[in-house]
Amino acid sequence: MKRVIKYLIALVVIALAFFAVAWFYSTREVETYTSPLTPVEVTVPLVRNIKESYTVLGYVEAEAMVPVVPFVSGTITEYYAENDMRVKKDQVLAVIDTEPYELQVKQAQAAYLAYEATFERVSALYEKGAATKQNYDEVKAQRDAGKAQYELAQLQLSYCYVDSPVDGTILMSNGAVGSIGTSESPIAVIADLDKLVVNVNVPEKYYHQINSNKDKLRINVLREAGDEKLSTWATLVSVSPYIDPSTKTFKVKVRLDGDVSLFRPGMMVSVEIIYNEEDVLSLPQSIKKLDGSVYIVTKNEEGVDVAKYLELPTILEDDDFFQVEEKYRGVNFIYRGQTMVLDGEPVSVTEGY
Repeated sequence: MKRVIKYLIALVVIALAFFAVAWFYSTREVETYTSPLTPVEVTVPLVRNIKESYTVLGYVEAEAMVPVVPFVSGTITEYYAENDMRVKKDQVLAVIDTEPYELQVKQAQAAYLAYEATFERVSALYEKGAATKQNYDEVKAQRDAGKAQYELAQLQLSYCYVDSPVDGTILMSNGAVGSIGTSESPIAVIADLDKLVVNVNVPEKYYHQINSNKDKLRINVLREAGDEKLSTWATLVSVSPYIDPSTKTFKVKVRLDGDVSLFRPGMMVSVEIIYNEEDVLSLPQSIKKLDGSVYIVTKNEEGVDVAKYLELPTILEDDDFFQVEEKYRGVNFIYRGQTMVLDGEPVSVTEGY
């Protein structure tokens, strides 16, 4: 009997403990945790200059590179050409040994004088009827041929003085005193360094934009000089009507304008061809997510700021900014924190730039 009473007492104690615990949890005030709102920074669209362009590498060339080639062969006895030397048209750059050509002139002169004397004698006889028309014609032809040979010898002698055919700057001086000058090898190459061009190959997909906007293209030519970037504007010379099927490119030729003293043939440059440029309402490219979407901030039914997913059509864009429609003027776009929010999620807004 005592054992039964002990069991009953134990059951009562356990029951009382259970009810005490249940009462404690049922009357305790429950703390709820509210996650903080995602902080975001916003900006509104601004009017900016956006340019559509294509940039390609090319090499500076002289518009015309003129090789100076001797018209006669022989040993170079005098040589004046030096690299980077400015020269004028008809300025003597080298002299070919004149002695052989002087002897040719004397030889041709002597033959011509002999033919001339014979012609004068036969001409006098012909006028008196003492010589036939055939004799007259023969000596006249010999006289004329001798004269032509004499003039040719004089011309070849003058070619011994190799002069510059144009004004310009010597890019390469390939001769030297004692070397042999021939018509097969130039002794110098001259170019006008005030007239420089760049030829570039542009991908086929840009043909329409460039060809249809030829009259309003803006072209910037830029090169790096250490930590400094040097640039000048250029003018379109030509757009090739032919697309190379092997490379799917077409040629564009531009001429450098302004001060081109810091550009030289052979330099590698970047050619930026701007085919469309406008001042439009725009946003920075950095506000886009990887999929190209953006988020704006709007109010929900409770008046709370929430993020709203938005897809924008592509209108006009460059590497830094993209155009938006006028209806988005004054709308807050999330430009910092957009990767951390979901559509409809409440956010904490701070003003951006």
